[in-house]
Amino acid sequence: LRYCRQQTRRKRVVTFVCDTGNKYLSKMYNNFWMAEQGFAQRQPQGDLRDLITHRAEAGEVITVGPNDTLVTAFTRMRQADVSQVPVVDESGRAVGILDESDLLVKTHGDPSQFKATVQSAMTDKLETLSPSAKIQDLLGVFDRGRVAILMDGQKFLGLITRTDLLSYLRRNMPKAAANEEREFS
Repeated sequence: LRYCRQQTRRKRVVTFVCDTGNKYLSKMYNNFWMAEQGFAQRQPQGDLRDLITHRAEAGEVITVGPNDTLVTAFTRMRQADVSQVPVVDESGRAVGILDESDLLVKTHGDPSQFKATVQSAMTDKLETLSPSAKIQDLLGVFDRGRVAILMDGQKFLGLITRTDLLSYLRRNMPKAAANEEREFS
């Protein structure tokens, strides 16, 4: 602008504003965002696995171990912008879930508790569903204020949240009503 003001004759000035892409282009390289927007398609399974945003088998789920510290769990939750993480043991079995409320209860009044283990604060009463469960079963889990943990036997597949269900319904809006009975009944 200083250069423009110093000119005595009118001139055309072109300015390039470089963008790092961290707000816009980065989304094109984010598989989760691409899938949520309908730009990337996953192979449909025809069951509740289709509702999982972050799949454990693909290494997309942020997890913690029961012996990790609460500060480790909190750091992972913040970095991934999630409010809860599944607690998975060495064999890959879901043994609990840790959410922000669990962290608050454990650390409120004594921040040194961030050094405690995840196992000391996690919820181990899990609401598990199999992939063949119905959406109605999922709604029952949500009504109890829980997140659904999808398991195939002992194998952890992923979490299903209310937001995941809403995203699924939005992506499948035209066909959701017609297919709900066929896919999940």
